[in-house]
Amino acid sequence: MDSVVLIEGAEIGQIPPTPLTPSVDLSSVAKACALLKKISRHFGTPTGYKQEQNGRLIHSITPDPKTEYIQISSSSKTELQLHTETAFHPFKPSHILLMCLRGDQNAYTTYALVDEIVKELDEWTINQLSRNAFLTSIDESFRQNGEQNIQLKTQILKKLDNGYEMRFDEFFMEGIDDDAKSALISLRTIIPKLTQSIALKTGDVLILNNKKTIHGRKPFQPRYDGTDRWVLRTLVVDECPPMSQQIHDDHMIITTDFTQETTI
Repeated sequence: MDSVVLIEGAEIGQIPPTPLTPSVDLSSVAKACALLKKISRHFGTPTGYKQEQNGRLIHSITPDPKTEYIQISSSSKTELQLHTETAFHPFKPSHILLMCLRGDQNAYTTYALVDEIVKELDEWTINQLSRNAFLTSIDESFRQNGEQNIQLKTQILKKLDNGYEMRFDEFFMEGIDDDAKSALISLRTIIPKLTQSIALKTGDVLILNNKKTIHGRKPFQPRYDGTDRWVLRTLVVDECPPMSQQIHDDHMIITTDFTQETTI
């Protein structure tokens, strides 16, 4: 299956004005939510994460004046730097689904393909990026209730049968020794040359393979007048975590706690 899939013209129903403040009541877009859930099941098991929006399955993403300049999905006036979704998490999603309820022609989603990136790297750099020699941090979206930030050790590249998987966060990631730092500089130099962008339109559904792509978003100017960009997001795992790391409500919620530095 392709690393990036775009479905256009989805039947999402009538869309009310974009909420002016973060909203968790999605009853007014129930048709869109039902369709997003249906599509997501084609890619694995839809899941929520306990620390992010209280484990909700569908995230409502709109500009928030309180987070305009933060590395979080509700930001707007700063570039959301390229990253693997929940790069810090041992049970990160395999796919991200973004359903556009209201588009903004100036709000570009960015992405780059891991296979294309690896083709531009020399063998030494690939070997360095495959070491557990990098630190990343917990996303701010997982720390909205005062949770402690923790650094976690990881490798950026992992060899798979069909190429490489990437675990990357342009904003948070750092090397722990000189070789790792040098390899990270090389990676960060190459990625911008291969980055593509798309301004999602109303009715678009973008599916990103979270193992084989990294993604972000260009800055844009919110208006806070009911006409701003509005996206629904859901996350999918193709392998469920151990039962000790999940609970079920009407969907699976991954409950992993982050209490100390660890390797992922």
